[in-house]
Amino acid sequence: MTGHGQARSRDAVDAIEVEVRSVNHRYLKVHARLPEMHAFREADIEEVVREGVKRGAVDVDVRLTSRPDPKENPVDQDLLAQYHRSLKAAGKKLGIGTEVTLDALLTLPGVVRRDAQRGGTDRVWPKVVKTVKSALADLDAARKREGDRLKKPLRAILKAIAGLMDEVREIAPTVPPAYRDRLKERLGRLLGAGEPPIAAADLGRELAVFADRCDISEEIARQESHLAEFEKLIAGGEDVGRRMDFTTQEMLREANTMGSKANDARLTQRIVSMKAEIEKLKEQIQNIE
Repeated sequence: MTGHGQARSRDAVDAIEVEVRSVNHRYLKVHARLPEMHAFREADIEEVVREGVKRGAVDVDVRLTSRPDPKENPVDQDLLAQYHRSLKAAGKKLGIGTEVTLDALLTLPGVVRRDAQRGGTDRVWPKVVKTVKSALADLDAARKREGDRLKKPLRAILKAIAGLMDEVREIAPTVPPAYRDRLKERLGRLLGAGEPPIAAADLGRELAVFADRCDISEEIARQESHLAEFEKLIAGGEDVGRRMDFTTQEMLREANTMGSKANDARLTQRIVSMKAEIEKLKEQIQNIE
C-alpha cells in the first residue's frame, strides 16, 4: 500500500530525521539509505521495518547530524604528529620539497581509529531505531487512512459481482431445457417424415449428459462463499492483503470453470463481465497490506 511517514528527533548531540515511503508490491521489499558510518546497519533497519510492515516496497531514508564529541575523537593525534615529523624529515634528507597535507595524513594506517567510529555508531543507534519506529508509525497511520478509502470501491466491485451472480443463478437452470428444445427442433429438421423417431430414452440420456456437463451449481455456491469471505476481509483482520489475493485467485478460478461449462451465450456474457470485475479487485488489493 502506498504511504508516507516521517519523524525527527533532536538532543544536545544528535539530530535525526527519518523519512519512510512505501509503494505497492506483492511481497515486502526494504531499501535503506543510511549515513556512511551506519551503512553496515542496513539489515538491522530491515528487521525493524519487518516488525510493522508485511507487504510493499519500503524506502527508508535516515539523515543524521552529530556534534563532535571529544571523548569519541577518532583521530590518533599523537600518531598523526609522528607521521608528519617523519615525512618532513624524509623530505629534507632526500632533498625533496613536499607539502604534507592533512587529507593525506588521515589516509595513513592507524590515524583514524575505526573502533572509535564504531563506538559512535553504537551510541547513536538506539536513537536512530526509535526515530525509525516513529516514522513507521506515521506511515502505518497513513496506510490505514488509505485502506479506509479503499473500502468503498472494493464493496462497489463486490456488489457488481454479486449482481452478476444473481443473473447467473437465474439463467443456469434454463440452459438444459433450452438445449432440449433446440435439439428437438434440429432433429425434426434432419429426420424426414418417413424416418423412425428418436427413442425417448436415447433423447433423455443425451439431455442427462448435457445437463451434468453444464451444471455449475457447485461453482455458484463456492463463488458466493468467496464473496462472503472477501466482505469479512474488508471488515478487518491480520494480513488481509495476502488473503484477499488468494481469495480473488479462487474467485477467478470459479469464474473460469463456470465459463468452460456454460454452453450458453447469456451465461458467457455474464461470466466475462464477472471476470472483468474480479480483475478490478486484483488491481485494488495490490494497495492493501
